[in-house]
Amino acid sequence: MQLFGCAYLGPFGHFYHTLLDKLFKGKKDNATVVKKVVVDQLTASPWNNLMFMLYYGFVIEGRQWIHVKSKIKKEYPSVQYASWTFWPVIGWINHRHVPLQFRVIVQSFVAMCWGIFLSLKARSMTLTKD
Repeated sequence: MQLFGCAYLGPFGHFYHTLLDKLFKGKKDNATVVKKVVVDQLTASPWNNLMFMLYYGFVIEGRQWIHVKSKIKKEYPSVQYASWTFWPVIGWINHRHVPLQFRVIVQSFVAMCWGIFLSLKARSMTLTKD
């Protein structure tokens, strides 16, 4: 799990938050923050959840592509829905109140908690099948 965070999420978050700040010219007014959160939830959120599920299936569980693909097809919609009920609040707080240089740290801490949630969800799905 640490590998995923250090090798992928940290660098991705750094460049992604920098890009969002450049696109929206560093503004923190309510309308701009809403736009940032919407862009984040329609681009990075689905991508990051897919990447996590691929990583978890291949690296953590050591499954073959056919099994990982099947699991993603079955569980991705519920994972993404759960993400959309949780992450927009974090995104709002992060974009509105956290300086750019600390956003990845805040997001990484929350992502660690989110990763625990996803791992427990994946683990419970595996236990019920076996």
